[in-house]
Amino acid sequence: MELDIASAWQSACAATPRSHSRPLAEAWTAATELLDPRTDWQEHYGARFDPPSHVASTFQLLHSAALMDSLLDHYLDQVRKAFDLVQADAVSDDERFGVMLSLLHRIGLWINRWQQPVSVLWPSSGSASSAFRKTFLASLYFVLPPRFAPALQAFFRTLLTYTSPGAAVPPAFSRALPTLITLLDRYDPLLFALIYEEIESKIQSDCRGAYTASKLEPLLKWLNGAGSSSAGKSGGVMGWVSGIYEGGAGEGGNEEARKFLKPTFSRFEYHVHKVLCQLRTTELFEIILAYPASTPALEDLKTCLYKTDQRTLLVTRLRDQMSRRLLHPGTDTKDIITTYISTISALRIVDPPGVLLSRVADPIRKYLRSRKDTIRCIVSSLIEEGNPLFDELVSGDAKLVSDARDEAENFNDPKWTPDPVDAPADFRKSKGADVIQLLVSIYDTKDVFVKELQVLLAQRLLAIRDYALEKEVQNLEVLKSRFGEQALQGCEVMLKDLQDSRKIDEDVHRQMPNVPLHATVVSRLFWPSFQPAPLKLPGQIGRAQAAYDRGFASLKGDKRLRWLPQLGNVNLTLELKDRTLTVDATPLQAAVIELFDKQDTWSPDLLQSELRVTDLGTVRNALYFWNNLGVLANLPGDDLWRLVEEVGKEEGTGMGAVHVVEEEKEAVQSVEAQRVEEMRVFWQYIQGMLTNLGALPLSRIHTTLNMLAPGYKGKTTDELTALLEAVAAEGLVQKTPKGSWKIVK
Repeated sequence: MELDIASAWQSACAATPRSHSRPLAEAWTAATELLDPRTDWQEHYGARFDPPSHVASTFQLLHSAALMDSLLDHYLDQVRKAFDLVQADAVSDDERFGVMLSLLHRIGLWINRWQQPVSVLWPSSGSASSAFRKTFLASLYFVLPPRFAPALQAFFRTLLTYTSPGAAVPPAFSRALPTLITLLDRYDPLLFALIYEEIESKIQSDCRGAYTASKLEPLLKWLNGAGSSSAGKSGGVMGWVSGIYEGGAGEGGNEEARKFLKPTFSRFEYHVHKVLCQLRTTELFEIILAYPASTPALEDLKTCLYKTDQRTLLVTRLRDQMSRRLLHPGTDTKDIITTYISTISALRIVDPPGVLLSRVADPIRKYLRSRKDTIRCIVSSLIEEGNPLFDELVSGDAKLVSDARDEAENFNDPKWTPDPVDAPADFRKSKGADVIQLLVSIYDTKDVFVKELQVLLAQRLLAIRDYALEKEVQNLEVLKSRFGEQALQGCEVMLKDLQDSRKIDEDVHRQMPNVPLHATVVSRLFWPSFQPAPLKLPGQIGRAQAAYDRGFASLKGDKRLRWLPQLGNVNLTLELKDRTLTVDATPLQAAVIELFDKQDTWSPDLLQSELRVTDLGTVRNALYFWNNLGVLANLPGDDLWRLVEEVGKEEGTGMGAVHVVEEEKEAVQSVEAQRVEEMRVFWQYIQGMLTNLGALPLSRIHTTLNMLAPGYKGKTTDELTALLEAVAAEGLVQKTPKGSWKIVK
């Protein structure tokens, strides 16, 4: 730098006549002495750098010789050399707020002191002021200790607390503010990092676990301030930041400050959306469980996703939450379905096109398909009042349910739009589908749902007393609007059978009014298969059944009744020595207690033989039922049971012990059992295939049956799997570790 100044001086002297060279040299010497940074201006010139008028000619001479730029370079070089004064006076790494205020103030004094000559001698040169600023700050940053940056950030943190309502900024801050603004050129990342930290802390404290009210709008008001920025009273975090840059902390910044900081403010707003989105994605499972009360949180998440595009993060986190907390054997199938329904509704708020739902729902759908009771749970929910599926079923904008494999794009639709770019391959199946359609589309065909509907309706109809069918008729009409009249034709026949049965039963009792039995007479066709459960009804019940047979034969001479004695309900009044009990029991329970009128003690084996029951467990269930009511007692040492005529006289028996009565099997055969029975006709083909070819995967067996077995086309791999699992339970086949099937030898 000194060589450059000397070269400039020599060039100026060479261009100056010899007669003027001596005055020019004297002027240079006087000017450089005057501009010594170590000089105390205030001591020589008063409060400001204001040289006497006779010195003005010195600078005019240098100006005419074009040496003012060289003089500026010389001055800046001297400033650098004199920076030990600043270092000794102003540098400190003490993080206390008051110390930092003092430090900034002292640095500001040095800036003002050394900038005064520049302002006076080069008043119209912006480059001179800029050069001084760069020189001073470069030297300052070189001497600042490593702890200055953390200390300054701690200062910012404390300063932020002074902007809270009712807090007063220390008076010394106004003296330190100009220096702080100057240093923000380098240290504004510290300030902005603090703002980011405050945003994250605010979101965590205000939003975590709070789903029932929108949090995004209050956050943005806290950030931007509730007032009008045009009025200069915007407040908030952004008003505080712009106030610092403008020059007055705690007040709303002016328009120029806000315009300058607009990109920074945009990043702050983006950070609010980003952090809130990340928080909500970690809580999304709880938000779904809380739906519909959590709708405000879902609306916030929708806006945040649009601003930040964290869709992949949402899908990844929600699928992980579903896997850990929902899709495992410990969760009831009905709870999984309920959560899936809430997921559908919630994600359609967040992403109306349904792309996110398609990506999140795939594991849920696969898991539900693997559970054997899924169809039954869905169907039972459809006709359960108060259930979300029932509400969906009776909604006015319901759509006709179609098979998933029959779905096709209608390119002639004027409202057709292409799938979103991030849509999965099977997105079309869920596009525009309602909740019921999405549940049905878990399977390839709706036929399995229709069959389950028939089974469930048959069970409900057989349990109805006094032919109160109005509710079932209403349910069927609603179901027909969703599944089609043709699909539910069998259900209509079942209802008609019940209506006809009422007339038949009334006709029988007109002929035989003393028969204490009312029968439900149904046709064999259109009803699901019934579980075989032979039972010989003894005594009064058997005689009533025979009498009813005769009455029906007299009315319908060309038809005969085939009784299903495991069905129905018997109202009994038991007259014992010390008490009378009126009980509703099953036909088997009634038959068991009837036999104790024949002899005092019975063993379960004898009862099974007498009643011709195939399952001994059902007999024990009936004994436990009467034992729990105090009617029968188990004799000690032997598997014998006795009628308890008088309470308190059966010491040493099994009286008082409570037995668990297992739930009776459904009389109507399940859809799963029906499917297995229908598929058994293909077992011989499968057996020959596995015997000749060895272990085969499911896909190979399915393909071969499609080609060779008559009547197999149209069957699904789910039906084939159900058959193989049933045969495996019988010990005929087994599944290999690789997933193939082989004959058990």
